[in-house]
Amino acid sequence: MSHPHDSEHDHSDDGGHDLEHESAHEHHGGMAEYVRLALMAMVVVASLGGWWRQWMSRDWFAFAATIIGGFPIFKEAWENLRKRRMTMELSMTLALVAALCIGQFLTALVIAFFVLFAELVEGYTVGGGRRAIQNLIDALPRQVRVRRAGQEHELGTNEVAAGETIIIRPGERIPADGVVSKGHSFVDQSSITGESLPIEKVEQSKVFAGTINKDGVLEVIVEKIGRDTTFGKIIEIVEQAEKSRAPVQGIADRLAAGLVYFALGAAVLTLIVTRNITSTISVIIVAGACGVAAGTPLAILAGIGRAARRGIITKGGLYLEQLSRIDTVVLDKTGTLTLGIPDVTAVRGLDEATENDVLQTAAIAEQHSEHPLGEAIVRRARERNLPLREYSQLHYSPGKGIIVEESGTRIMVGTRALFEEHGVLVPTNALSEVGDHDGTGKTVVLVGRDHRVLGTVTLADQLRTEAKQAVNDLKTQGYRVILLTGDSSETATTIGSELGVDEAKGDLLPEQKVERIRELLRDGRKVAMVGDGVNDAPALAEATVGIAMGGGTDVALETADVTLMTSDLSRLVELLAISKRCYRVIMFNFWGTILVDTTGIVLAFFGLLLPIIAALIHVGSELAFILNSARLFRQRPTV
Repeated sequence: MSHPHDSEHDHSDDGGHDLEHESAHEHHGGMAEYVRLALMAMVVVASLGGWWRQWMSRDWFAFAATIIGGFPIFKEAWENLRKRRMTMELSMTLALVAALCIGQFLTALVIAFFVLFAELVEGYTVGGGRRAIQNLIDALPRQVRVRRAGQEHELGTNEVAAGETIIIRPGERIPADGVVSKGHSFVDQSSITGESLPIEKVEQSKVFAGTINKDGVLEVIVEKIGRDTTFGKIIEIVEQAEKSRAPVQGIADRLAAGLVYFALGAAVLTLIVTRNITSTISVIIVAGACGVAAGTPLAILAGIGRAARRGIITKGGLYLEQLSRIDTVVLDKTGTLTLGIPDVTAVRGLDEATENDVLQTAAIAEQHSEHPLGEAIVRRARERNLPLREYSQLHYSPGKGIIVEESGTRIMVGTRALFEEHGVLVPTNALSEVGDHDGTGKTVVLVGRDHRVLGTVTLADQLRTEAKQAVNDLKTQGYRVILLTGDSSETATTIGSELGVDEAKGDLLPEQKVERIRELLRDGRKVAMVGDGVNDAPALAEATVGIAMGGGTDVALETADVTLMTSDLSRLVELLAISKRCYRVIMFNFWGTILVDTTGIVLAFFGLLLPIIAALIHVGSELAFILNSARLFRQRPTV
């Protein structure tokens, strides 16, 4: 049987299995193949009744049905022989010709029928995976509603340019990447991120092509269209991954070719020892079964497709196989374990100042700030509905803080150095909290008005809600988990202790992260590096597998071997589970093929296996291994 792979790979030099899926499976589609099989089945049933004995001495109908119906097998065998490729079609053709030569026409017909039936099932199963990719492509709308010169126009998607405004009504699929300029709605982003719940979209929210607008009207300014969109890049990556070849597929190819030589050698030995042509034919037929060659590409396709449906984009079967062997997971902190956005964790008022006094005063000074700490303070003040009056003057001291004039008074927000520089005494009860970093990953800023310190605001980067559970799951599954960060060693130790990682190191520059990964690789570890796809690009490239949690950014898609389209760390656990399950299925098919073929050859050698039974074992085992791989399309991964 031929098995689906990328047609670009030539195996003419190594005698490998025929992996050209396009030409090899041309006979799988269309009504003609179903008609061919139906007619062959009718002849099989008729021949079993023995009606032909009244008019002819031999069942020439079965002979003709074998020649005509088995033509695709003979054609493939001839083409592969011309290219000097040792394939299963060649061994099956030898078996069919031998059966016909000794007058076992019905046996030959049954063999041809079941072989073609198995190929039809195989082609349909693999085609299902490719149809899933085509469904992705077809999901993008062909028409789009565009506002031009105040008028709405229905245009083809290819007629829309970046910068134009498109209108998305409820229930419609978004045709482009862009930013919401007007409207409010919830969008189903499962096709991009794998998130099950719709995500709220307001002005300035990003939307992705291929996602579905649920209930409100959105006006979107187009940024990217067609293949340039995140959705388009996902399709391209999945298409390339489906055609890619993992090292384990090379093993399957060599095993397939080896089995052909083994089958022919065993057949020659059987003929010499037993002088029994029937046993010899049975050996050739049963040894032609190669479930690993049939099931391996399907398992890899299923694994890649399963991951893609969960918002995990794998660039090829190579990385899926490498992930199955990972024993160490290295995690970046900011943007990976944490949200990468500071948040106010505590507000403390001194003397008679209340928390709201402190927060409102700080927010007045920071309301136009672009610094992440300032934005966090303003965000919390607005959550509490605190009014923010405008200030008249602003002075910024880099690394220290800001001073503004408001209602005839001076507001100061910043470090102890800023206050002391302007002659403001910091109370003792505030000194215990103040520090740019206090060793726990927190930042504490002082807030004052005129010559008085009102209180302090504490901010920290927040851990992702699922981070602790994800780390615990990884450790439970036997992975060594390491935290590497550019933040202080104290911060790394504190967060590492909270998460329960095996090792935590801070104060690391990008090149130092790379060196630590190299050390792990030199120690024989298989390392998966998980980062944000931007600052961690060198480390991602150095690791055995680089995994970017980029939220769909271009850099993440381009630099990493695997991209998690959502920032949910639980997807990392799923990814590793998918890779392990895929590899287990392939190995089951591998050893199963060897066991079935060896057992069948031994039975045939001793004359305990008729050609028809050998054909049933051949087809049955291949179908079993194909269906075993196909289970990966539907089952949730478990470890």
